[in-house]
Amino acid sequence: MDIRQLECFVAVAEELHFRRASVRLGLSQPALSERVSALEHELGARLLFRTTRQVSLTQAGSEFLQDAKRILSDIEKSVSNVVHTAESDLHNVRVSGVDEAISILLPKALLKFRQIDPTAHVQILEISSSGQHSKELIAHRTDVAFVRTAQEDDFITSKLLHRQPIVVVLADTNPLSRSASLSVSDIVDQPIVGYPKHARPILHEALWNGFRKIGAQPNIVCEIIDKSTLLQFVAHGLGIALAPAWVKNITPPGVSLVPFESSKDLIDLYVSYRKSGNSETVKRFINTVKKTVV
Repeated sequence: MDIRQLECFVAVAEELHFRRASVRLGLSQPALSERVSALEHELGARLLFRTTRQVSLTQAGSEFLQDAKRILSDIEKSVSNVVHTAESDLHNVRVSGVDEAISILLPKALLKFRQIDPTAHVQILEISSSGQHSKELIAHRTDVAFVRTAQEDDFITSKLLHRQPIVVVLADTNPLSRSASLSVSDIVDQPIVGYPKHARPILHEALWNGFRKIGAQPNIVCEIIDKSTLLQFVAHGLGIALAPAWVKNITPPGVSLVPFESSKDLIDLYVSYRKSGNSETVKRFINTVKKTVV
């Protein structure tokens, strides 16, 4: 069974005349009749009564007509939706990324991009797992991803945007907040607001590796994923924390940042995207991001 067979049957059923149906479809009468007969044979049921003077629907044909029209209508809508989506996608950019990129870099990039392409639509996707971004790129569910670890393979490429140091975040009431820098030994007795390893692996490892080197165990009082929440916990004196230097942009009153001298780890920020298959709009957005000063 194919779409053309359904179209032929519907035309004959509505016209109740093979010649008029053949003219409507631009087919010869023999070709039209052959397609309708093939459909009846495949269904194993007669759909039409035919005489030399008259064509009429059988009961089965009358019921099948409604289904056939619905099927053809659904197909038409699906094709229209695909075309509309394909055309819309040419002007869409779907972006996902780590918190720094979404809250600090992206607004700057969008302002510049709007000047270049004011009609483009940028959709921000919330993806909590840092390891999920590459999968979303490969699956074409996102177009641009801001990530901490570069990926380079047959499908995805990455460009380093910048790297930054780790700082110790403390309440101003903490005497250590006036230090020029802090080592692991300086914070060994401090309560610490930490991160789950799966959510913030770089910061998690920077803390634990530092303590392992001095043979000590960090006093983790709680673990937080969201950095804004973590900063509030620190501000209220629940503990100190490690964070990338960019948090200076969102630090609430009553909080100080001190360089963490024990860690040689740097927090990288990459923009990742597919090597091929990107629309011109996506390409322009990527170029704008690369030129944006963080």
